Amino acid sequence: MLQLKSNAPEIKWIIHNADRNDFARSLNNRLLATGTLTDPMIAAVARIVSQNASAATVDAAGVERIVTAFTNAQESGLKYPKMFLADFTFALAMSGRSAGSIWVTEGFKRGGRYLGKVADGKFIASDACTAAERTKVLDVCADPKQAAEAFGKETGRCACCGRELTDPESIANSIGPICAGRYGF
Repeated sequence: MLQLKSNAPEIKWIIHNADRNDFARSLNNRLLATGTLTDPMIAAVARIVSQNASAATVDAAGVERIVTAFTNAQESGLKYPKMFLADFTFALAMSGRSAGSIWVTEGFKRGGRYLGKVADGKFIASDACTAAERTKVLDVCADPKQAAEAFGKETGRCACCGRELTDPESIANSIGPICAGRYGF
């Protein structure tokens, strides 16, 4: 049975996630009702805590620029901000438990493999995200303007709206002027 002091990280996880995670909510309800958890329950939470600790995370400064870009886009009136950077699509989650976080998927087409999300000042990688992809996502998060310009140079398309760059100034800047303004570039 649960020893509160020896399992503090697990208890913190349960309490912190009880309002947004069904598993954490059920464990929290059991704790409130009985004051105990079984060993398999504790082991399951310990695995989650361990996975979260080993997930690719950075401090707030590391993802602050991509969060700021998405905040700027929303404040400029863009309803569904999205960016195509490196080999990934970054899109603002608009509903559900992840609302407000930035989802990261592989490729540029709908239905790409989910790699994780930017939330709470860090990148939280999914199990499907490789170490190389984590590193690349974090690099993009640290400097989305540079990644947007690189995307524009490589593809001839705006990294924010996906349109072809045709104006000489847009081609030179590798991003459209309207999108650059919306995202604060």
